[in-house]
Amino acid sequence: MMTLLALTCAPGSPGAAPVSADPARLFARCAGRLMAEVEHHWLLSTDPARAEAALQDMKDLLAALPRAETRRLLTLRTEARAAQRALLDTARFSGNAEKAARAGLMAETLLGQCRALLLR
Repeated sequence: MMTLLALTCAPGSPGAAPVSADPARLFARCAGRLMAEVEHHWLLSTDPARAEAALQDMKDLLAALPRAETRRLLTLRTEARAAQRALLDTARFSGNAEKAARAGLMAETLLGQCRALLLR
């Protein structure tokens, strides 16, 4: 079931959705970030159910929009996935505790912004 876009988050508030003039680009980036989270759960052998549900909801939102820039959206999604994967890997596997903490905070912040777009 496709979820609705939550428009009630005020910009700048904790968990607020990132501001974007183009919802398709925003949803593409979030789909990439959420895919990286799913893959990270697979890597660690942890339950990816919540991440998979959020990913499917984001894919549904993206699919509901007009597809004028399919190639560009795929590029944005791939780039966001790679960037999120790098943050998650650094947070989990870095030998530098400070660097790992910063990466973990950034990864959670970005994922939180994406989850804030979903009404779940």
